[in-house]
Amino acid sequence: MTRYWIGRILQAIPLWIGASILVFVVLQIAPGDPSVLLADPSFLTDEQIQELRESIGLEDPLPTQYMRMMAGIFTGELRSFRTQETTMSMIRGAIPTTFSVVFVGIVVALLLSLPLGVAAGRRPGSFLDRILSAGVVVVISFPAFVLGIILIRLFSEELGILPASGIRPIDATGYNPVEMLPHLVLPGLVTAFPLIPILARYTRDAVQDTLAEDFVRTAYSKGLNEGTVLWRHVLRNALVPVISVIGILIPLLLGGAVIVEQVFELPGIGRITVQAAILRDYPVVMSTVLFSAVLVIAANLIVDFLYGVVDPRIRLR
Repeated sequence: MTRYWIGRILQAIPLWIGASILVFVVLQIAPGDPSVLLADPSFLTDEQIQELRESIGLEDPLPTQYMRMMAGIFTGELRSFRTQETTMSMIRGAIPTTFSVVFVGIVVALLLSLPLGVAAGRRPGSFLDRILSAGVVVVISFPAFVLGIILIRLFSEELGILPASGIRPIDATGYNPVEMLPHLVLPGLVTAFPLIPILARYTRDAVQDTLAEDFVRTAYSKGLNEGTVLWRHVLRNALVPVISVIGILIPLLLGGAVIVEQVFELPGIGRITVQAAILRDYPVVMSTVLFSAVLVIAANLIVDFLYGVVDPRIRLR
């Protein structure tokens, strides 16, 4: 088992390095000049602009720039071109926001999708089953940012019961879950919106397949009631494909967090990445994207671990 986990981690290292090279290349070929963050080129001569680029290392060979950025990420000394703040401190400040939104979205999605999937799997072809199939199509075609705008208009502007922006009250100094909860309701719903029908559909298919297994008939023959069979035996065995889907959706969740954070003006990783990309702040973009890559790799390792928790047969193999 230890060899397996060490192998998985070692396999992730080349993937992470490849992602870093790809991001660096994209930043280099993107239009724009980061030196404009430091001074208005219209007030500088060509020689001054050249000196400014040299001062932040933009005139160095590309391999040198890449190695310097990577070394700065590992040491925590890589700094934003614009603010001179270390990128690691910017990420640390944004982590609570992004994690909170993603966590609330996943919890809401699971609480709603699992019962829907089990109910639809019990009765294939029923009205609920057809609604669920149609829901997948609707969600795919309905942009999340539109839902966010609608919710802000309804619950914040019309009813005035939920805040439209921010992750905590203006006068708050820490991340108190009780104070943050009203600010997480709308972002959490928007995050969960695309997940609910997808997870429910996979749960429905897995439940339907599991109900045809011999051990289910054995459980019924022993006199167990339907609720016990469904929730204790069927659902646990049906969770393996659902967990696989969650692992696949993690990168989409992080990508969706960019939109959610922009709509609700949340100071998360996605928002600072977008702002840094617009301003050509290469160190910030490099750091946030590679941090997101670490999160995706870690999420897939957690998914592998959950396979063994849900189904001990996988752990033994």
